[in-house]
Amino acid sequence: MPTVLIVGKSNVGKSTLFNKLIGKRKSIVDDKEGVTRDAVSDRVSYFGKVFEIVDTCGIFEIPEDLITQKTKENTISMLKEADAAVFIVDGRKGITSEDEHLAELLRKSGIEIIFVANKAENERKYQEVLPDLYKLGFGDPIPVSAEQGKNIDILIEKIIEILENKGYDLERTVEEKEIIRVAIVGRPNAGKSSLFNAILRSERSLVTPIPGTTRDAIDELVTIKDKKYLFVDTAGFKRKSKTEYKSLDMYSTVRSIKAIEMCDVAVIVIDALEGITKQDQKIAGIAENRGKATVIVYNKWDLVSHARERVDEYMNMFYEKLYFVNYSPVIFTSAVKSSGISKLINAINDAYNALKHRVSTSAVNAVVQRMMMFTPPPRGLKIFYGTQVDIRPPTFLFFTNGRKVPEHYQNLIRRTIRENIYSFTGAPIFLKFKSHH
Repeated sequence: MPTVLIVGKSNVGKSTLFNKLIGKRKSIVDDKEGVTRDAVSDRVSYFGKVFEIVDTCGIFEIPEDLITQKTKENTISMLKEADAAVFIVDGRKGITSEDEHLAELLRKSGIEIIFVANKAENERKYQEVLPDLYKLGFGDPIPVSAEQGKNIDILIEKIIEILENKGYDLERTVEEKEIIRVAIVGRPNAGKSSLFNAILRSERSLVTPIPGTTRDAIDELVTIKDKKYLFVDTAGFKRKSKTEYKSLDMYSTVRSIKAIEMCDVAVIVIDALEGITKQDQKIAGIAENRGKATVIVYNKWDLVSHARERVDEYMNMFYEKLYFVNYSPVIFTSAVKSSGISKLINAINDAYNALKHRVSTSAVNAVVQRMMMFTPPPRGLKIFYGTQVDIRPPTFLFFTNGRKVPEHYQNLIRRTIRENIYSFTGAPIFLKFKSHH
């Protein structure tokens, strides 16, 4: 599928335009400069024609720190692989030296350019700056207002025209295989983006030693051994006490929770040097409550002293602090050395298969009846029979005499199912109870 980049200096409305083109709020939008730090991609569908659009970070002429330097390098690198670029300038304020610097970079790249003047709601102001825009040498700009939706259809039609002239068939339909959706979640600086890149074998997410580098949820569709995965690298979950209301961190956390809600498998990345914290427990709880399969990853394993002798110690920590998701596989990885990646992929596959596994009603009733013979229900409670009624997550319905089933007895039922019918490795088991009357 052809790919089109949205490029421009910081704060010209790239993310707003991206959200308008894909028809949903995916990129974080804020008036502050430098909000977007990662390339966020999605598909644009227009009257049956489809192409990939990528929202890139703002390019600064002279990067002031490590993050802005890395974001600039990433964007320039992506220009080499893209099929076209939407170059955005400010249609109200005119051009700056940063626009001229970026225009020169685009000319040297040789990429096909669609020149766009955003924020062109006011026709009078736009006409005042128009002569200035011609100085960049890209001809007539397309005046748009990403916020108000002005001329968005004209822009899309121009992109489609350029891509079809390049020989792309945008109307082709490809038979989609089942896609396993995987969210990589965890605390800031646990190595989520490094792990994301190790899986993709390329620097797709911005990685620096600075906690909280990733703000958007970044996704990438990849095929591994004939299976399709949509991996989503999320922003780190910060403690609520450290997150200001309506701040960028708050928006990032909301997006991360949304990524968990949309995924099949949540890969919970834990900094092996710091161990499992309350924040890690909270993240695992969010995934479990929403019925998602979970895989626990101890990352930075290469930095742990005497690691081989300490596996049991870390497993005991897992069973003690993440006891409520003790059905999850535990993987030890080093993202920077790409070790443990194949085991992680296998664990994701197992967890996904468990999430959609279904067992027979006869098997459920046989093991539960035997369980009740050895461990009778609390006094007054009667469980008549049960059946699996749903998958994703596996959900079982038991018919009773209407008495409440205590939590400890529910846990016994879950354990009995896992140990005697199917392990459901990585997947939570939901139970429902209904009076047989």
